[in-house]
Amino acid sequence: MMEEKFEPMRKEMTLPKKMEDPDTWKRIALFQFIYSLCGLLPGLICILGGIILFLNGIVGSTRWTAKIFGTESDISDAAPGAILFIVGLFFVLITRFSAKSQK
Repeated sequence: MMEEKFEPMRKEMTLPKKMEDPDTWKRIALFQFIYSLCGLLPGLICILGGIILFLNGIVGSTRWTAKIFGTESDISDAAPGAILFIVGLFFVLITRFSAKSQK
């Protein structure tokens, strides 16, 4: 049985070769910026919150088990700051976006 290879999701928009309307490119850039900010700001807040919790020595026992798209994540006995940091990295990873033009 062949094992499926997991690749992170990446949202990408492909546009036609010839885009004569420059306003379309401005809108694409604007929406890409807005979309990226909607993921980067909460991601940054989670990452900074995780670092602050970790540096202040907040302790606790957290268990995390997840199965997504055939991959498995199992973290046991982790500090809350570590979990918050991982959630922030996940936000940043998921909200990457790019637009490219065909040549």
